[in-house]
Amino acid sequence: MKVAVSRIRKRSVLWTCAVGVAMLGGAFGASASAAAQETLTVSSYGGGYQEAQDKAYFQPFVKANPSVTIRQDSPSSNAKIKAMAESGNVTWDVVLVDDSFGLDADADWLEPIDYSIVNREKFLEGYAGTYRVGADVEATIMAYRTDRFGGRVPQNFADFFDTEKFPGKRAIWKFAPGGIFEAALLADGVPPDQLYPIDVERALKKLDTIKDDIIWWETGSQAEQLLASGEASLGLVWVSRGLNATQDGTVAISWGQWTTQNGFWVVPKGTKNKELAMRAIEFFTEVPQQVAFTEYMPYGPTNKDAVDKVRDRYKGNLPTDHLDTRVVVDSAWWAKNQAEVDQAFQEWLLE
Repeated sequence: MKVAVSRIRKRSVLWTCAVGVAMLGGAFGASASAAAQETLTVSSYGGGYQEAQDKAYFQPFVKANPSVTIRQDSPSSNAKIKAMAESGNVTWDVVLVDDSFGLDADADWLEPIDYSIVNREKFLEGYAGTYRVGADVEATIMAYRTDRFGGRVPQNFADFFDTEKFPGKRAIWKFAPGGIFEAALLADGVPPDQLYPIDVERALKKLDTIKDDIIWWETGSQAEQLLASGEASLGLVWVSRGLNATQDGTVAISWGQWTTQNGFWVVPKGTKNKELAMRAIEFFTEVPQQVAFTEYMPYGPTNKDAVDKVRDRYKGNLPTDHLDTRVVVDSAWWAKNQAEVDQAFQEWLLE
């Protein structure tokens, strides 16, 4: 789950996938000529997430385009994209970013998506923007200990905040835009379509009601361990970590209410490989590649025709299987207000 450099703290990874093409022929002996090689540099989050992308997207793209080499880098960084575009020294061609980037406010640093190459119509609603297209649908979901609540299952964020009905510690992501403000307001009775602008004071007052029961986590592995060890009875965690924790049956996940956390593809302004970058994005978001990605990572496809083609391994446990209960995080609102909200959040943590 998902997350960008603010969510994924992994060391940089750099590797190359290359395929050479030789043509043999000639009446008087063999001669070799190589097709003109193109190099595309893709930056993503690193770790297991990028390994899944390599298997589902990058290797198949190179196989389908033998004259292309994909060079990989990580972790992606919004600040680095801006610095590249402003300096004119653009070394990334395609970049995976989170919800907070790729909006209209970022026009100075990004190339518009070329919809003469990328098929806009194939995407789920909300995943084809002017400067970005959806890579995957990620989620922050409720995960809970199956041995704590007498068979009761938390169905919504009101249950998450109900420490009498569902007693025990809560594992929560220590990141203001990570869905906790939305969860608090929904638990306090705010309708989903009236969440924005976020009433920060009201959300923090609701968080006060469980403050003594919160264990904050900052990495996915911490979240998973808090549930697996039983230190936390309930958690708001990335779906990938929640599913990992369910392996022995002591933890289960609830899709009764969840918040979106998405990955998006963008192209830095000034890349010398703009057309190739657009071709790559089109390929990465086609049905076969989107379905393949779900085999390695439990995130939903953004290609609407891929949703029903996911194989059995994660079917029923992908975000796109539960779109009717999702709460869409307004990334544009957060992009404008994150600094102010985060300051209030940090002050509240110290109270």
